[in-house]
Amino acid sequence: MKNLSGSWIFLLLSTGFAFSLESVLERSYRYNIYPASWADAQDICRRYHTDLATVYSKADVQYQNLGRYYAWIGLDGDRSKWSDLVLSNGKGYFLDSLENQTFAHSAECIAASYHVWYYNSELLINRIYGLNCGSDFFFICQDNPQHNGQGHHGKEYIFIPEAKSWSEAQQYCNENHEELANIDGSDLDNNVHNEDFPIWIGLRRDSGSWNWTESPSEYKSWEINEPSSNGDCVSMSSETFNMAAQNCDKQFPFLCVSDNVVLVKENRSWEEALEHCRGLGSSSHSDLRYDLLSLQPGEEHAYMVRKVLEADTEEVWTGLRFLAGDWLWVNGADMLYTDLPSCPTPGQHCGSLSKDETVGVKTRDCLERKNFLCYGYKHP
Repeated sequence: MKNLSGSWIFLLLSTGFAFSLESVLERSYRYNIYPASWADAQDICRRYHTDLATVYSKADVQYQNLGRYYAWIGLDGDRSKWSDLVLSNGKGYFLDSLENQTFAHSAECIAASYHVWYYNSELLINRIYGLNCGSDFFFICQDNPQHNGQGHHGKEYIFIPEAKSWSEAQQYCNENHEELANIDGSDLDNNVHNEDFPIWIGLRRDSGSWNWTESPSEYKSWEINEPSSNGDCVSMSSETFNMAAQNCDKQFPFLCVSDNVVLVKENRSWEEALEHCRGLGSSSHSDLRYDLLSLQPGEEHAYMVRKVLEADTEEVWTGLRFLAGDWLWVNGADMLYTDLPSCPTPGQHCGSLSKDETVGVKTRDCLERKNFLCYGYKHP
């Protein structure tokens, strides 16, 4: 162990933040509009984010704009029809994925989308997209149930929240309704609406019990007569946020969660853990830095304990250190814990977080070898 001289203390602090701060935790949800099975959704979330989302309350998700979707409609690779849609009533509908490209009649089909967006500072609701015909999306069928007396047939549109390819959607509509919906651009906003459909979240039944994949939660907003025996994976309603059991192979949009905390499942001493965190980096984000984690009492502490439950050791190192007579976070964060010993046992000058500690941190010998928590931040 190095002699903790004043210059080394300064080095510890200066390589982290050079100013005081409270929380370093950054946590956000990421909604994926492309339907996938539960297992594929989890794989995507773990590859690009943290995991499929854990939900703690409706307040967590009610402002996430989860009503967005793509839905097949009944136009395929007819370029003349697409041109009509692009310029319909000057509304600005256009085919993003095909702009400045050659139209591939056999490879591109039309989907309507429902989501709020801005185009040239004008707020619009819906768009027309050209998408790969083999991709699986929800779709809209059409019935012509009545004649309105003016030479036109009234149309009834039926939203189907089942993910199918364009041809499968067309076959379904032909068998169960009349046809896949023909909605032109000028009528899009009037007939493509907010709909209620399932969204995968990170809750699954395992050996008879329901468990969240990312971290534990007490959220239990089940639909009536749920959980059922329909399946072992759980979806959440895009409108009510209530949960239902589903067959895990069904394809729905899904909700990921991202945070800036990294649990390193390697056994290191406290100092080695510090060096490991500060040695992490990102080739795609040159301004991203890492440090040993600081945390604060309350909800943030509880969230971090849930992360610790995934560790291979009963405790994990944090960035808490006793130096020059004071307990401090090595990144310069505010010290809000008030129950730390003013004169700790010799050698026990480093702080760890335990799986069974709900309110405080433990002081341990800095040479003990544990898993540890790093966090990422943008270098100022």
